[in-house]
Amino acid sequence: MILSGKRSRNAWVLLVLTVLLSSCVSKRNSYFLRDFQEAVNASLVQKADKDYMIQTNDNLYVSVKTINPEVNAMFAQSEGTAGSGTLYSSQVGQHIYGYQVDSRGEITLPIIGPVQVAGRTLKQAKEQIQVRADEYVKDSDIQVRLLNFKVSVLGEVRAPGVYYNYNNTLTLLEAIGMANGTTDYAKIKDVLVVRQGKDAVKPYHLDLTKKNIMASEAFYLQPDDVIFVRPQKLKNVKLNASYYTIGISSLTTIMLIINFFWG
Repeated sequence: MILSGKRSRNAWVLLVLTVLLSSCVSKRNSYFLRDFQEAVNASLVQKADKDYMIQTNDNLYVSVKTINPEVNAMFAQSEGTAGSGTLYSSQVGQHIYGYQVDSRGEITLPIIGPVQVAGRTLKQAKEQIQVRADEYVKDSDIQVRLLNFKVSVLGEVRAPGVYYNYNNTLTLLEAIGMANGTTDYAKIKDVLVVRQGKDAVKPYHLDLTKKNIMASEAFYLQPDDVIFVRPQKLKNVKLNASYYTIGISSLTTIMLIINFFWG
């Protein structure tokens, strides 16, 4: 006695569907900036208009270089060494040797003295320090960086964690890249960016498959932003699919045996 054709087809169709469900991740959900074209409207890119404004308690790296070695020696803390690396090679070193913005919005530099930087962009702070430096030294070269620019990348990324940025600007896509990209279960159509505002926490929901994310206030990140890449709803089903497949395979085998002997 053999298994009837109808029952056999039903069993195998069920098995095939289960395997397909367990192995397929929608390709439509795996492409970033899917509608991106070569010619992007300039209005979408707001980098120049969204520069970070320095705030109280920020920690700044400030370098002042001149042609006078004696003057340079007074700013030499940024060029010194601690162990095998520079003084800024660790977060502790950055905290100790950086210039923290005080409650008045100022940093105090050797020779130059206090400089108001809060409420200014890094470029504006550099220009302000340059003006003050020109009062005391000649031909100075000023560099300003934000040392406390960190973001947290969580959820469906391959290396969740806290990441520091020293390039003054950081995009959402760059932050995800720091975390080694998204997993196969990432829901890139709904990525959450949480930002602490002056009065409240503000959430942003971004669809990474659309080029209009470049127009979002959250595309260019700010210090202490939290990025959460949500999982797809079928993640648990897909993770447990192997168990389902084994179960259905076992059930099919039992059905074959029963039908062979008693069908």
